[in-house]
Amino acid sequence: MKQKQVNPTAKESEYNGILKYIGIFGGVQGIVSLITLLRASIVSHLLGPVGVGFNDVYNRTIDLGKKATDLGISYSAVQVISERSEESEEQAHMMYAVKVVRSWSLWLATLGTLLFFLIAPLLSRWGFDGDHSYTPMFRLLSLTIGCSVIMGGELAVLKGTRRLARLAWYQLTSAALVLAVAVPCYYLWGINGIVPSLLLSAISLLAVACWHSFKVFPYQVEPFSRKVIIDGAYIISKGFSYTLAGLLNSGAYYLISIYIFSHDNAAEVGCYSYGMLFISYLSMLAFAVLDNDFFPRLSAVNKDKERCRQLINNQIEILTVLITPLIISFAIFLPLITRLLLAPKFMPLVVMTQIGVVGLFFKAMMHPPAYLSLSKGESLIFLLQEALSYTFMAGVMIAGFKFSGLKGLGFGLLLSNVFDWLTIWIITTLRYQFKYSSRVWKIFCT
Repeated sequence: MKQKQVNPTAKESEYNGILKYIGIFGGVQGIVSLITLLRASIVSHLLGPVGVGFNDVYNRTIDLGKKATDLGISYSAVQVISERSEESEEQAHMMYAVKVVRSWSLWLATLGTLLFFLIAPLLSRWGFDGDHSYTPMFRLLSLTIGCSVIMGGELAVLKGTRRLARLAWYQLTSAALVLAVAVPCYYLWGINGIVPSLLLSAISLLAVACWHSFKVFPYQVEPFSRKVIIDGAYIISKGFSYTLAGLLNSGAYYLISIYIFSHDNAAEVGCYSYGMLFISYLSMLAFAVLDNDFFPRLSAVNKDKERCRQLINNQIEILTVLITPLIISFAIFLPLITRLLLAPKFMPLVVMTQIGVVGLFFKAMMHPPAYLSLSKGESLIFLLQEALSYTFMAGVMIAGFKFSGLKGLGFGLLLSNVFDWLTIWIITTLRYQFKYSSRVWKIFCT
């Protein structure tokens, strides 16, 4: 069979487009990371590893609650809006799709807030090794669930309509706001300032997201409209498996945190949390473009197998070339970075992070093809990928901590990334006939 030829000019344009958006979001994430690292540095001195450990348990619980509440609308809405924006340029058509997403987000936010408030005693017992005294704190934090769900809907609107400049500005302003909110809270109240900081930060982030989204699409909802509810049910049905996948994601990290905490290691939870934070910052520098630009573009052409393969391979080529020197530089200078930014008690995170960060190379090979199932709306395949990934990750990282402490966590993280790459490679080859290009294999082997 004659192979389809790729226009060199089109391919060059594709590379330029990828580099453009990596430049935009990579630059933005660089600034965001610097702001967040500044906050992490200040917080490490104000709270210490124990305080950071408590903060991590709260954050993991909130994330788990948010994933259980939004029913995947923050992901499925991006695909639906993106597809409709390709099919029709009519403003009225787009406004209706946005109205449906916002109406459902409002309902889900309300229900999620109430549910989180009611189960606060259970969350306190699970998160803090049987201690019920944190129930009032979790009840206050129930408001963050509603804020997060509504914010997820507004960001989905911006991603689906590819308002990339506004997304970039959102990321910058939100990072600055969280810094401005968190530091005074921790300075004034120490560990007792964690809950006020999380609550005020959630409100601030929601306000910024709404400001950018409302500028593009004025706020309209019809939460009691039968048509809106029925049409929104389609988006929710597409997002059901994403919800389960999100629960697996949050649940895995939650289990790891509370397992360490339950062994009287709140300080080690803090070191683990900041080690993962460093890795996530480095990851965001390279991978921020995937959610904001790559996924909408892949969704728009998801029915064209050859076009999907080309988009994915081009994305991998650039990601792997960019991430490799970042990983090497980061691993070399991490001891110095840790000494400069964090309190001395956080130095145990260095070895764990140096080992774990190597996994980002395999993530660069795995992440773009992992979006295939999402772009095609094949939620069961996506759920299978996520179930395998997070089940393996939780098991291997807990086992690693049990046998070798923080160092074992690093090896567990590295092994989980290798496992993810192999799993995604097998699934996308069998299901979508995806193949890595010869250029990608050359980069991988060298």
